Amino acid sequence: MLRKREIRVIYDQGVEAVEATIRQLYEMIEIEDERVHQLVALATAAHLQKIEQFRGRIAKLEEELASKVRHVHQLNLTVKELNKELKEARTHTRLAKEAHLAHLLKNSQNSNKPPSTDPRKGTRSLREKSGRKPGGQVGHPGATKGFVEKPDRLVIHAPEACSFCGSSLGESEVQGSERRQVHDLPPQRVEVTEHQAQTKVCLRCGAKNKAEFPAGVNAPVQYGAGVRSVAAYLMGYQLLPYERCAEAMSDLFNCPLSPGTLATLLKGCAGELVEPMMLITEGLRKSAVIGVDETSLRVAGRQDWVHVSATDQLTLLVHDKRRGAPAISEIDILPQYEGVAVHDGFSSYDQYRQCRHAQCNAHILRELNYVIETSQPQWAVAMKALLLEIKVAVDNARESGRKKLAPCRKAEFLRKYEESIEAATKQYGTLQRKKGRAKQPPAAESVIRAAGRKLACRLEAKRADILRFMHDFAVPFDNNQSERDLRMLKVQQKISGCFRTGVGAEEWCRLRSYVATMKKQGRNVMETIKSVFAGTTIMPTLRC
Repeated sequence: MLRKREIRVIYDQGVEAVEATIRQLYEMIEIEDERVHQLVALATAAHLQKIEQFRGRIAKLEEELASKVRHVHQLNLTVKELNKELKEARTHTRLAKEAHLAHLLKNSQNSNKPPSTDPRKGTRSLREKSGRKPGGQVGHPGATKGFVEKPDRLVIHAPEACSFCGSSLGESEVQGSERRQVHDLPPQRVEVTEHQAQTKVCLRCGAKNKAEFPAGVNAPVQYGAGVRSVAAYLMGYQLLPYERCAEAMSDLFNCPLSPGTLATLLKGCAGELVEPMMLITEGLRKSAVIGVDETSLRVAGRQDWVHVSATDQLTLLVHDKRRGAPAISEIDILPQYEGVAVHDGFSSYDQYRQCRHAQCNAHILRELNYVIETSQPQWAVAMKALLLEIKVAVDNARESGRKKLAPCRKAEFLRKYEESIEAATKQYGTLQRKKGRAKQPPAAESVIRAAGRKLACRLEAKRADILRFMHDFAVPFDNNQSERDLRMLKVQQKISGCFRTGVGAEEWCRLRSYVATMKKQGRNVMETIKSVFAGTTIMPTLRC
């Protein structure tokens, strides 16, 4: 840069000196400007190269970041799904544990499970303590065997010689005697009776006349009504299998029978019971109150069913491969029945609307016991106490000769019943089943809570059927009559395992129906079975 003194010297040299100086300065400026441009170009190129490198680096990092973000998002989705599966697994595990616990807590006292499935420990009866001592009560008549006025045999035991001096007592008078009677069975043996039908020639016309054999004597050699009735009694009433029945006949009467012979005579006995079965069916249709039930039966390796319709005087057992409405309609009792049908709440019975229905309260009590033992809700405790209280009140009124409870008493029971239902509603919410399909799937509910809720819904919906025994004394509190008639079927199944054919099951059910009916009507079982084989079948009485 020129100083002021140097500029003045150039100025003093004249215009040409100034012009030369300025031109020199311009040249220097251009050279410097060119150098600056070169430096800027070099710097710009270097910066641009670095910028491109940074952009590539940034793009690569952005791509890696996007990949990481996608991976993280995928991991988040996987974690969410795993959390959902874990939650469902925990819910299923909890429900499975509760279901298993609920299954372990069920027994014949608090559910419909048979007693054979109970664990080996003492079970609690549904009966409450009466406060009385066990055994015969005061005023109960004894059953001691007394003397028979006319014994079949009389054996006199007289002393032959004096025990002191040895003298003979043959001529001595009898001063007294002491009686002792022995009730025993005489030796049993088969008695063979030969029938001979003679042929005679008429002396007048020379015609041959042959006598007729008695009714029932059809074969050259056969078993009589006594042998056949005892065998049928042992199989149909005492539930002996074929081989054990044959063994008993051989041991008791020296009368060996083959299993095939036993099957044939049982088939013949069942074939003669068509008319008694029709009478029993007609009597059940005309009865004011009947109990109906069903139970499973193993037949030819499959599960079939036996349906029972019963009163205190009549019993009808019917074998069928089906359990529901088709089998019930084919039996043809409920479709024509107009009385009160007592049952355990099986839904197939409810479709017969022409008759009234009554629920078996023994089943209700067992289910209440289960709910009380598993969750202990107060409404269930109150409901159980109420049903038992109503039963006692009805029994006392019936024993005193009354035909119904006092209106104020019934009103009190109905109020208590409604209070228990309201308490259940507060615990479970609405007890009415919603129609249609739910928009959202219901939340997972424990098995124990579901059992209580379903029972409360049933108590609410079927209150008229449950309390029918309170309004009509002819209706029993439970359906034990039908269950007792089915019990021997289960005993038969435990002894023999199963029936090999459906025909065999039908024959057994027919014989058992007849025997149980005649037993209820006070008939001797052996006499009734013998009448069937003798061709003079004793018909059941139709008592409604």
